[in-house]
Amino acid sequence: MSAPTSTMTEPSRRRLRPRHLWIIPGLAIAVYANSIAGEHNLGLVPLLLFGILPKLPFFLGLGQSTQRGQLPPRAVVGWNAMHHPTLPLAVFGVAAAGILPVFWTVSALAWLSHIVVDWGVGDGLRSADGFRLPGVGRLIGLGGRE
Repeated sequence: MSAPTSTMTEPSRRRLRPRHLWIIPGLAIAVYANSIAGEHNLGLVPLLLFGILPKLPFFLGLGQSTQRGQLPPRAVVGWNAMHHPTLPLAVFGVAAAGILPVFWTVSALAWLSHIVVDWGVGDGLRSADGFRLPGVGRLIGLGGRE
C-alpha cells in the first residue's frame, strides 16, 4: 500500500520555525510558577489571573473595524505594555528581593510565561497601526527574521 500521491506532492502550509522554540522556555517558566504556587498553597488564582491578564487590552478595541491580523489601534498601547517583558521582570525582581509576597513572584512568572509563549506562537508586540512586529528579534536585538 502506498500513500496518496496528492498529499505527498502538496507543500505543507504549516511548518516549524525557529520562533517556535520560545514555547519551551515559556512552558518551563509556567511549570516553575506552578511549583512555587504549590509550595506556598497559593492555588491557581495567580497563575490563571496573570496568565490571562495580558490579553485584556484586546477588549479595548472591540467594535473598531480592523483587517485580518490587526489589533484595533486604540488597544495597541495597552497590549504592548502587557506584552513587553520589562514589567513582569520588574515585579519578579521586587518580589524575589522579598519586598512583595510570594503571590507576586508566581504572578510575575505566569505573566512572563504568557509573553514568552506568545513569542513562540507568533504573537507579541504590535506596531502603532496594530499589526504584528516582525518577531522577537526586534525586541531582543536579533534582527527581524522568525
